[in-house]
Amino acid sequence: MTIIPNFLITGILAVVIGLLILIWSAAFVQHKYGGSVLILLSVALLLFGGGLFPPLIGIVGGVAGMKIKKRLIGEKSGKIKRFAAKLWPWPLVVFMSWIIGQWPAGYFFNDFMQTDMYFGLLLIFITLPLSVYTAYSYDVQTALKGE
Repeated sequence: MTIIPNFLITGILAVVIGLLILIWSAAFVQHKYGGSVLILLSVALLLFGGGLFPPLIGIVGGVAGMKIKKRLIGEKSGKIKRFAAKLWPWPLVVFMSWIIGQWPAGYFFNDFMQTDMYFGLLLIFITLPLSVYTAYSYDVQTALKGE
């Protein structure tokens, strides 16, 4: 998807914005507006030919980055957060295993991957936000134990 009608310019913009996202997420996301800027860069990547999933991952990362250096003490710890804290880091392990494992799976089982691609999409859409939520819940539980 792109709003630029020229493939060469679209490709150059996608690479440049991708590099900006890489640099920003590695060096500046922990700053005051770091998460917001990462979200804006990810939306720009979506509009200028960066595909669907890299911007999605960037937007989720930006939302998580908005909670960096925010006070966790005072957060309520309910049953759901305690359960989610116990799940950490397994949703991230499943997400990363799928992201990395889909290439060899697609190579060896291409027909299966094409016919059941909705399973992969569902897995990504569930495990990515769940990873962020379980990490946040784990941080809250750790902060509450330290009080």
